[in-house]
Amino acid sequence: MCTTTTQQYTRVVPSFLRTISIIVIYSLVNCHAKSFLNQLTAVPTTTTPAPTTTPAPTMRDIVIGPCRWVIGRKCPDKDVRFYLYTRRNPQQPQYLNIDETFDKSNLTNSNFNPRYQTKIIIHGYNADMYMNTLQRMKYEYLMRGEYNIIFVDWAVLAPGPCYVNVAHNIKHVGACVAQLVERILETGTTDMHVIGFSLGAQLTNYVARNLGSFQLPRITGLDPAMPFFITSGIDDKLDPTDAAFVDVIHTNAFVQGKIERCGHADFYMNGGILQPGCNKGNTNPFACSHQRAVEYFSESIRSRKGFWGWACSSYISYLLNMCPPTNYLLEAGEDIKLSTKGMFLAETNDTAPYALGKWTDLPTLGKQKPTINNGRITITLPQPSAFRDPLLQQVDQWNKLDSHFNGIEPEPTPFSQDPNGDNWTYFSGVGTGDITDTSKTGNELAGSVEEQSLEDAQKVHETQIDWLEYRRNLTNGHIENSIFKVPHIEGAELTSKKLSRQPRGNEIN
Repeated sequence: MCTTTTQQYTRVVPSFLRTISIIVIYSLVNCHAKSFLNQLTAVPTTTTPAPTTTPAPTMRDIVIGPCRWVIGRKCPDKDVRFYLYTRRNPQQPQYLNIDETFDKSNLTNSNFNPRYQTKIIIHGYNADMYMNTLQRMKYEYLMRGEYNIIFVDWAVLAPGPCYVNVAHNIKHVGACVAQLVERILETGTTDMHVIGFSLGAQLTNYVARNLGSFQLPRITGLDPAMPFFITSGIDDKLDPTDAAFVDVIHTNAFVQGKIERCGHADFYMNGGILQPGCNKGNTNPFACSHQRAVEYFSESIRSRKGFWGWACSSYISYLLNMCPPTNYLLEAGEDIKLSTKGMFLAETNDTAPYALGKWTDLPTLGKQKPTINNGRITITLPQPSAFRDPLLQQVDQWNKLDSHFNGIEPEPTPFSQDPNGDNWTYFSGVGTGDITDTSKTGNELAGSVEEQSLEDAQKVHETQIDWLEYRRNLTNGHIENSIFKVPHIEGAELTSKKLSRQPRGNEIN
């Protein structure tokens, strides 16, 4: 039976498609197999390398949309670039070609001067070196003096919204920045200061880990990033072991920044969570507070007032209101003393300029430093705040007990003026002005006597006279007076002469 043309076509086409598919699959497998074998059997060549020494990203990188996970890359890397600013080129940066050796790098052909301090500034997630606050920091340094300002631009590996892979890439970027530090060391200088913002602050940890025996002199962390670094070990986050001195400024803790201490000296600005002035209008309070760390530090470079903080034992103590402001202040920012250690709280204005400077109108608490005046050293000690002897609370400025310390109310002298000159003793601080004041009535001076009997009033009057006599004699140096008489005992058949002690002949009555 003969088949029609249509039936033959339906049989031929499927077999043809199967054949083409097999050929394509075989070709792809063969190409990948050859590529793999070539990598295994590759022999190093002796040809001159290309002028650009930064290799292209390897195929081992994992790319999903705009996000890239760096896998197995080596430095130098074209995605990690370095740019130099100096007073000779404050506007246009110079690209620094940093390679594995000093001869292949171009530090000597740039404006880099090893006699000046080098500032290495590292941006964070979803940013680049042209961020306004970082550029302002550059200008503040160049207006202050001669510096080598080097920006690390790794924006290609830090795009948003890829925070997960960006947090992974900082390990590779840190290794490349460490290569930059090694080339700078070969110029004969060690005066370097690494400044990192947000995720760039955590990146400085990997810079330190890749430097071998050399320890960076100083690292400044500006609100170090918190996500993915809460439970990290010291090898994966910024900590005091990363440099000889690590100072940190916290401005957005619990949100984008870390709440825990990260350095030798940690300053929590306005509590370290939200900054004043960041809740106005349509401003994002978290982003504003996060970037305030850079603004505070930039202002501290040339500020005449400065940012000053007082010590606090822990953040829990601050939350419990156990860290009130004191006059013992230490400065934060660029001019921080390298001997500063501990946790500190500081306050700022809500708009620029943010620095408040030092204050001197607060109670003095804690340790005080001696102040030198004309060669003499004076030390101010704080007053004890508790467990004070209650009896000492009644001591006056002459170290004498007040006459009313035991509930005895003072009585004014009946004289309009002091009868004994300037030596008259007033135990309660009552002066002649209070004595001659005629605005008070007799009842106000003597107390309420409406409910007293005549006998009680007479006894009160006698007691007053005895106390007045005692005061006058005490001022004049006399001891004998009627107040030391033995009290009369009702029903006793003893005379007052026998009850009271007779004065001796040489005593003055």
